[in-house]
Amino acid sequence: QGRVSLPGEWRCEGENSSFVALPEGADALVLMSEEAFLSFFTELQKLSLADPALRLAGARLGSLARNCRCDRQGRLTLCKTQLESVGIAKNIKLIGAVTHIRICSPEKWDPDTVDSKVSSALTIVEKSSNDNGALAALIEGVLP
Repeated sequence: QGRVSLPGEWRCEGENSSFVALPEGADALVLMSEEAFLSFFTELQKLSLADPALRLAGARLGSLARNCRCDRQGRLTLCKTQLESVGIAKNIKLIGAVTHIRICSPEKWDPDTVDSKVSSALTIVEKSSNDNGALAALIEGVLP
């Protein structure tokens, strides 16, 4: 049914645990708090005023984003179409990633592959002299 239970420490305080789910390529979904997503999207909109490619990226992100809200038991209902688009049929793996939650099928979570990608990502962040470079890297990672 597309429902997944989130650990209590990953939910917001009170009853307002609202998230936004985005596909991360063809392998996973990224689940961000609604607040974090809106902050990210606000920064993207500021940058996109002068850049048609960023405006297009913002439109694409907006079309892929789906709101999810926890029920009283801490369960989220994820969009079936999104789950299918990243190859999730039955079992899922939840990975806490500091600013977001990564959702994928257990077969697509290979720690060795992830370690090499982490190294590459850290290099990109280190070379970025400001948040714009990190923002561009995130957009490249989210968009197919």
